[in-house]
Amino acid sequence: MDPVTHGVIGFAISAYSGDPVAFTNPVSLGCAIGAMTPDIDIIAKLKGDYVYLKHHRGISHSIPALFVLAGLITGGLSLFFTDLEILRVFIWTLIGCFSHTLFDILNSYGAKLFMPFTKKKLMVGILMLYDPVVTVLSFLLIFVKEKTLFFYISIAISFFVYLGLRWMMKQRAEKIVKKYYCHGYKIYNVNILPALMAYHKWDFIVNTKSHNLVGQVNLLNGKIFERKKFKKPEDEDVEMFKETNVGKYFGDFTPIYHVMKLEEMDNIVLKSIDLRYYLRNNFMHHATVIYDGEKNIIQSFFHPYHVNKNIPVTEVK
Repeated sequence: MDPVTHGVIGFAISAYSGDPVAFTNPVSLGCAIGAMTPDIDIIAKLKGDYVYLKHHRGISHSIPALFVLAGLITGGLSLFFTDLEILRVFIWTLIGCFSHTLFDILNSYGAKLFMPFTKKKLMVGILMLYDPVVTVLSFLLIFVKEKTLFFYISIAISFFVYLGLRWMMKQRAEKIVKKYYCHGYKIYNVNILPALMAYHKWDFIVNTKSHNLVGQVNLLNGKIFERKKFKKPEDEDVEMFKETNVGKYFGDFTPIYHVMKLEEMDNIVLKSIDLRYYLRNNFMHHATVIYDGEKNIIQSFFHPYHVNKNIPVTEVK
């Protein structure tokens, strides 16, 4: 989700404080700012996409960082609101901070909530990057003036029922995909992700013994659209890629990728594709390692957002 959407959600959550939702209310302001602030890691973009994508949704989305951010925001607000209830504003600001990480976990990107104790990224993958239902519920909390206890409970129940519905949609998508491929392939696992744009469609990556299959399932008609079918590489090629600096980076960046081997002139080329995101007829993120005939690394590249965007990666030769 973009920072503005996170801010709207935080602004809406502050309605549960019982205070008017307004920019002149430090509780609302703290909750909204807190909901946007974990994306402060965007400053890493000053050093380029390689550094930014390495750290995005990392330490700034973790529990220790959320407490620090909430404290800093509360301290900042105290400079502008002389009668500030410090503890109350801190708690609602912290709730806003946690809402950011929670919604990142609910979409397909995930977040490293428990850093620095573990680098594992938590990802539920049931909400789209922009979710219209969540937006509507947020607007209701912001703009409805006369709020009753029944209203608050109804919004909360609606949200959790919606999450349950999205979870069931994901399970149905997985069931359709498994049924479609089970007779022709030995399936190891199936990853289901919400489509980037369409509410009723879900992306899938099927890991089988012989192939990686990537496509989309339409829940309205149950039809499968297969985008790409990649033949599995040799284990030796995958291990070669994993041993490189760009391979280690790519493996940390995405849990679902495919490695393919090409031979160009006298060189060996290993290309890796992040299978999660497909936009404008191509996958978004790639990596390349070029070896000589003796399997010594000549150069390697990370390709964020487009295969033609090259960021050189230093390797130990």
